[in-house]
Amino acid sequence: MLACPRRPASVPRDAPVRRWSPGLCQPALVGRASLLSRLVSLGEDVRRGLGRAVWLTGEAGLGKTRLKDALVELLAADGFEVWEGSGLALPGAPGGIFRELLEATRALSPPAGTGRVSSADAERITRFLEGRERQGVPASLVSERTALFDSLCHALMPHRRPRLLVLEDWQHGDPLSHALVEELVSRLSHTPLFLLALQRPGGTAPVPVTAEVLTVGRLGPAEAAELLEGRLRGRGMPPPSVRAALLRGSAGHPLHLLHAVTLFEEQAGLAVPLTGEAAVAARQMLLPEAQREVLKAATVLGPSFPRAVLAALAGGHGPLALLEAGGWLRSVSGGRYTWAVEPASGLDEVPEAALPQAHRRAAEAYEALADPLRHRACMELTRQWLSAEDSGRALPYLVALAGWHLSALEPGPALAVYRFALGLAETLPPDVSREWQRRLWEHMGDAHRLAGEDSEAESAWHTARKLDGEGLASALGERARRLFKLASVVLAQGRHAEVLGLDREGRRDCLSAAPLLSVSMDALSALALAALGRLQEARARILLAREQLHFAAGTDDALARAGVEALLHRAMGSVQLGLGFPEAAATEYAQVLRWSERAGDTWEHSTALLSLGDAYSRAGDRERAAHFFQLALELDSRTGDRRGMAYTHHGLALLHSRAGAPELAKEDALRGLQLASMLEDRRLQSLLRCVLGRAQLQLGELEEAGRQLQLAARDATAAGARLELLQAEACLRVWEARR
Repeated sequence: MLACPRRPASVPRDAPVRRWSPGLCQPALVGRASLLSRLVSLGEDVRRGLGRAVWLTGEAGLGKTRLKDALVELLAADGFEVWEGSGLALPGAPGGIFRELLEATRALSPPAGTGRVSSADAERITRFLEGRERQGVPASLVSERTALFDSLCHALMPHRRPRLLVLEDWQHGDPLSHALVEELVSRLSHTPLFLLALQRPGGTAPVPVTAEVLTVGRLGPAEAAELLEGRLRGRGMPPPSVRAALLRGSAGHPLHLLHAVTLFEEQAGLAVPLTGEAAVAARQMLLPEAQREVLKAATVLGPSFPRAVLAALAGGHGPLALLEAGGWLRSVSGGRYTWAVEPASGLDEVPEAALPQAHRRAAEAYEALADPLRHRACMELTRQWLSAEDSGRALPYLVALAGWHLSALEPGPALAVYRFALGLAETLPPDVSREWQRRLWEHMGDAHRLAGEDSEAESAWHTARKLDGEGLASALGERARRLFKLASVVLAQGRHAEVLGLDREGRRDCLSAAPLLSVSMDALSALALAALGRLQEARARILLAREQLHFAAGTDDALARAGVEALLHRAMGSVQLGLGFPEAAATEYAQVLRWSERAGDTWEHSTALLSLGDAYSRAGDRERAAHFFQLALELDSRTGDRRGMAYTHHGLALLHSRAGAPELAKEDALRGLQLASMLEDRRLQSLLRCVLGRAQLQLGELEEAGRQLQLAARDATAAGARLELLQAEACLRVWEARR
């Protein structure tokens, strides 16, 4: 056994400590007094409300965790809350370290005074991290990320007591976790939060600029001797020559010294190894055969693995407990093991010829896990099946892995996974290959749409639908879903007649099998009809869709139904606005706000705010119009939606122009035009140049007004925007008459 037994914790039993498990090995803390003193002094700053972030760096086995445990005991006994999470809890999952941290906190019963994550914050974070299917146009990437950051930072900030937040194995954190910590550190100024991250050298995990970095190095000769004496106190000191050899071989590395001392006690007759690595190898050679077989099985599992998987490969939990007590395995959050010390190179390694079979056994052990655990292990399952040279079994987990990235609003990595999966699918038998390609092209369309790449999304969904027409059977509901996605992106591009054509195709082909999607297509068609000026047809279509929605209620989940309700109210608002009833349109858009919030669709919510401002502007209610325009502008600016900001500035410019305030109209038009130029949107530029020219006409700036109106006509012609061109030409005629 690694003879560094756990010391009795000095933390009171009712202290607010949220930990998975303290380490089994708790040797005396030697040579770290200055580091501990610095950490404690930073803790005093935190108690006064001055938040601090500290990165504790150093090689594996030098005592970072032991130093952290000492700090936890001191601060917890002094009234701090302690929350701990590990970067190895969910390797590869976006935000995995925080997901495990929050789930652990919610699962445990907190002592009196311990802050809890609110149910609303927990629901929002879980929905974001787990992902959800979105109807129609997805929410803005940046807005959803901002909402997550706000909720997560609020959940992690202390409420009643100062809090110590420990992030172990930070070198394994994913990019989303890095971004979350950057945001969290930026909010520490006047918050009693102590963020302590433990990180080994290497990797790509960044250290925030404002964080303090403390390095844990090797022990000096006197400190190593003190650790050795404390370790052997009461058990008899070895001869001076052995003592010197132990200290020389460990070279100030605490973990290597402990293994060397343990080896000396287990086999007193053996010569003292020359290095710490040699001591680890010698101890490994002395393990019973059953434990060495477990280590061999674990070498294919990576840096972190579920306890149940290793138990399945080992034939039980007995050997695991012995390996953990012996200093070979270490428990981390999420019911997982990681290596407490790396096994010796060249010992107990699986032969290369047997590796595929070993990976297959590991993959089958993963697949035997319960559904939630298996879902969380999709990255490891992918790796295991690919290593087992069975790509067909890896494809479902590749799709789940890409889904992780999509749910974290990271379409770039998701697209990379889908492209890799397409290459694997091409190697499968023809029918199976076509089925997988169809699914992957559809998922790629989702990722492109999430990234705002409408043309690429349209191309991907066209490819998926083309495979539907190549004799490959497909469920009608799936065909309807792909049709609806294609229609939504075509509508967003302003091709309204094509939306109606897709609707007719769906009525003949597949929409009858998907009632809620049929209603969604009705809503899209009504929006297209309203944009084409066929307002009575659009109104009739919406009323028919509402009847169908009543009969379709309960056939789909509540989020999807909320999305359809928002679409229908938006379509009716467009109809009412076109018919000249802005007050009725405002009522409909207010309903869009309610349903889009329930559906969690930030894009639809922002559009409803803009539409409300437009409706009140046309109704002559300048105060309410300005209020909703400002709300839309605030949301768009906070989320980084430049297109939404440009349209909002256009609405404000029109409002000021109608109210006889051309100076304000000119200011908003110029701001919107700057954003539209950055987006290279000629149609939007034409709209803004037109309202800018009208404001300049009101101000008497005739030459500049003429130039802007001519540019508006040119931009509309280049974009093929007929309505915008007619508007620019009408304004030009007014300008010529004024001149």
